[in-house]
Amino acid sequence: MKSTFKAPHILSISLLFVLSLPSFAQPRGMTMNQVYSQLNKQYMNQRFQMQMQMQAMMTANWRTYAGKGANYQVTFKDSSVKQVVSFMYIDTTSHKNFLLFVDKKYPKSDSAHRFQRIYSDQTLYISTVINSSSGQESYGMPKDSCWMFKVIDGSLTVYAKSLNYLTERGGLLNEINFEPSAIVGIQLNDGPIEKYNKDNLIKMVGQNTDALEAIEKGKYYKAIKKYNHDAERSTKK
Repeated sequence: MKSTFKAPHILSISLLFVLSLPSFAQPRGMTMNQVYSQLNKQYMNQRFQMQMQMQAMMTANWRTYAGKGANYQVTFKDSSVKQVVSFMYIDTTSHKNFLLFVDKKYPKSDSAHRFQRIYSDQTLYISTVINSSSGQESYGMPKDSCWMFKVIDGSLTVYAKSLNYLTERGGLLNEINFEPSAIVGIQLNDGPIEKYNKDNLIKMVGQNTDALEAIEKGKYYKAIKKYNHDAERSTKK
């Protein structure tokens, strides 16, 4: 199942943003690596916001983009399966994410049957390839208004509602492209998936002092990775 995800104009938009970054002197007390890291974070945040704006624009003009996007395998609640090529759209009324299936058995004039919206509550799960070279897949589980994709695995698991910024980077998540506004849930071991916020994160890392210190500094990604690293080490003892 090869991914065909291509966000329109993303390269030109990204390049324009990079070219628009202001030149500045190295801030006192910061190394150049810290400066570059901060710029990268600002760039990824700006890029994510542009992708969200693009998603809204595509939803408003969904007929133009129908049949384009990523390859998804959709497994419905009755266990039937459909191969769907679609972007991830947002229903402007219900504020729910949906995929758009184009049934070419019907003519374009019969839009009610030709274009079928698929919402998360109709499915058991969806899957898509996020790394074409390795065939790595990611599974989206239905949750309220969207599908949740696992983006950090471990004792503390993290779920995101958008894979767009991950598929473009080969399915890898790191501190630079960790976008908090895309995160929708966190889960400790086999416990319930809870809302992603500071209080729940503090509760889940428990007495891990290094993770707690990172949280207080606003470094949530570092806290999660530290907790998972320590938990993995403890299980191997």
